[in-house]
Amino acid sequence: MKNINDDTIKALTAWRTTQTNVHMVANALNISDQDAQQELLNELINHRFKKYTATELSELVTAHDKNLGWAVTYGRLDLVSRHYKQLGKRAQMEHAAELEDISTGIIKLADDNGDTTDISEFKLQQCVSMFPTTKSKTFVDLTLRYGKLETMAVLKLNNKQYQRRLRNAISYATKHSDNFSLVTDRERDSRLYVLNSLNELDAIINGTREGSIQSWIDSHVKLVNRLLSTSEVRYQGTIIRAFNQASKADQYAFIRECINAQTKAQEWINKSNEAIKKAGVSNEA
Repeated sequence: MKNINDDTIKALTAWRTTQTNVHMVANALNISDQDAQQELLNELINHRFKKYTATELSELVTAHDKNLGWAVTYGRLDLVSRHYKQLGKRAQMEHAAELEDISTGIIKLADDNGDTTDISEFKLQQCVSMFPTTKSKTFVDLTLRYGKLETMAVLKLNNKQYQRRLRNAISYATKHSDNFSLVTDRERDSRLYVLNSLNELDAIINGTREGSIQSWIDSHVKLVNRLLSTSEVRYQGTIIRAFNQASKADQYAFIRECINAQTKAQEWINKSNEAIKKAGVSNEA
């Protein structure tokens, strides 16, 4: 920073693009605009602007260079992303199974119809990291954040080239859907619900938690029906209505199915935690 002329910094911070990104940093990190400006300048000078000499940077700022404007935007994204990845890693150390509860920045993804979907910055980074190359990661990240036209402009793609890359990205995501599901909130929520519910049943059976198997069944009817559909229980209705009146064979068959489901859910969560951990490492700046 000491090698850059103060007039250059003053001119840069006067740009509307810089001011907009400063406000976005302040909002994302919940800090003042003054602190946000300093954080963004540090990020730009230490990373995005390293390839320029002080003279080159001064000339680009004076010319209001478009690519330098994009560098400011990407510098802001890098700064905010790093902040939330650090939050994610901290949460992994504290309690990996509760990672989805982290309070992270929320961004809106827009499709071609103008409909938007909210997603956390941290979760977006995890999903993007699942793609195999830097080139594909960059393409997907830009497309999700800014849409088709902006992505084409930044990567200098014509429509045919953009469509080809989009097809390749969709094809890869489809072929590796199991890997992507390991880091998505909806699937984790579902698996965690199953695991936590069955852990509760296990505690009731072992006497470490108050309650009865019937009361647990009454509170988890939808899950019980799913378990019964793949079990060897002969009279499934009796299990749901009056567990204690079911035959011992059916009771044991149901408990075995619960234990199997509990084991599978735990194994899935373990894989998910590992995938999330790897995603965080692969995104590390």
